[in-house]
Parts: sequence; C-alpha cells; structure tokens
Amino acid sequence: MTVSSPTASRDETPSGLLPRAGAGPQHLLVTLFGDFWLHEDAEVPLGAVVDLMTALGTSAANTRRAAGRLTDRGTLRSVRAGRRSRLRLTPSAVGELREAAARLVAFGRPDDTWDGRWTLVAFRVSEERRSVRAQVRTALRWLGFAAVVDGVWIAPRTPVAAVEAVLARYALDAVSVFRVEMLDEPPADAWPSAGASSAYAALLQQFHPLRDRARAGAVGAAEALVGRVRLMDAWRRIPALDPGLPDALLPPDWPRARAHALFTELYDTLGPLAEYRVRQVVAQHDADLAPLARHHTSASW
Repeated sequence: MTVSSPTASRDETPSGLLPRAGAGPQHLLVTLFGDFWLHEDAEVPLGAVVDLMTALGTSAANTRRAAGRLTDRGTLRSVRAGRRSRLRLTPSAVGELREAAARLVAFGRPDDTWDGRWTLVAFRVSEERRSVRAQVRTALRWLGFAAVVDGVWIAPRTPVAAVEAVLARYALDAVSVFRVEMLDEPPADAWPSAGASSAYAALLQQFHPLRDRARAGAVGAAEALVGRVRLMDAWRRIPALDPGLPDALLPPDWPRARAHALFTELYDTLGPLAEYRVRQVVAQHDADLAPLARHHTSASW
C-alpha cells in the first residue's frame, strides 16, 4: 500500500475556536487561560491579564489586540464590571481546551500496547462543501492520520471511538472507520520526522536547566509561572510534528519518551508556584477573583 505524505501542516487545531500553534500572543493567551482558568465561572480582570502577559514578553497593546481577536473568534467573552473589563473562556472553548489539554499531556506517554493494527477512515464530502473537507483533513492530521488517497486516511493505534467523536461534528455525506492489518511494510515515511526530532532536541535543551534548578528548589514563583507557560507553549507544538507512531515503528533513540518525562516532571513541579504567582497578580486588581486561578497536574488531566 502506498501512503502519501501530508501536504499541509498539522499545526492547526480542528476547530476555529483555538488559534494555530505558534500563533503569537493569541496562542500564548489561550495557553495561559487553559492552564489556570479552565472552568466556566472563572473571570479574570483584563488588567491582570495584561500584567501576566507582560511578564511573558507580550506588550499591553498586543495583549489587548489578541484578547479582542479571541473574543471575535468565540474563544473568550468580555464581561463588564463597572468601568473595568473581565475576560472568561466561553463554554465551547472550555470543552475544546479540556479535550486538547488531555491529549497534549498524555501525548508521548510510554505505551507498548500496540497490537499491530491500524485505524482506517474513509469519508466523502460533496464538492460544494470544500471548507468542510479542509476541516476534516485538519482534524484527522491532528489525530495523527496520513492520507492514503483523497478521502481515505490511516493511523496506528488511534481509538475508533475518538475518531468517530471528532468526525461526528462535520455532518459528512458518508464515513466509515475500520481497524485493519497492513499486508506490506508499515508506511512510516508518510509521517515526516525531521521537524519532530528538531523540536524534541530544542525542548530538551531549553528546559533541562530549568528542571535541574527546580529540583534544587532554586526557582521562584515569578520564574515558575513564565517557565510553566513557556513549557506548555513549546509542548503544545509537538503533536503537530509527531503523529505519535508506536515505538515499534520508530528508531531506538527516538527522544519522545525523554521529552515527555521532562515535560511532566517540570509541569507538575512548577504548578503550585505558578498558581501562587498568578493569584498574586490577580489580587492586585481584584482580591475576590484571585482564588479562581487553579493549576492542573499531569495526572488531573
């Protein structure tokens, strides 16, 4: 079987609510909200958001512009409290962020349970619905699929129920999902690996020193906040480059497991300190809203 390499980047999320990975201030702002305000009743003073984003290297003007665009997109909602504005995630964005965060944190977890079978998706969309076809392709790439031919996609180990749940959003003309066995060599070349390898190397190099300092208790609250958001920001790009092939299809020195171990340790270690810093900043604008900031752990996802 011949499988074609993807012709488009996988650095897009399946829905328009969430910005593409690496999309500057918008992406960083979504990462910040997803880490600390992923519940629908959490409101954040705009001034506090500006202060937090300034600590992350984004100017006040760019933060306000990003917040406005995310509001237009339907990711955030602006709420007035007297003469001040507050921001909160919309219910739809909360749901999508929970789903995306759970997948991101689990991505790269060691797993030797692959049974050698593949998930195959065949779908049909009418020519008049080209935009839907593009969205489905993006969703399948996000799940780690590569195209066999137009309308037929394949991925290892992806659960059928997860695929069906994603595809149900698009009202396709026809869709079938199968579990199949390959009769020839697995088409590992369909998933280019150079970008993922470089991304893993960069992440390990960037965050090893911070992990070592965190182990030594040498990281303060302000640094923990910046480091944790930057860590998630970097890790969120990884699944866009690495489709998560089973270990049996990868070279023995593939760095995914080492990178995942570093990510989870540092993410969990920095969480309480980062939350403390977020609450400090929010309290300067509204002390009653400060306790609404809550960090997550890798296990809680």
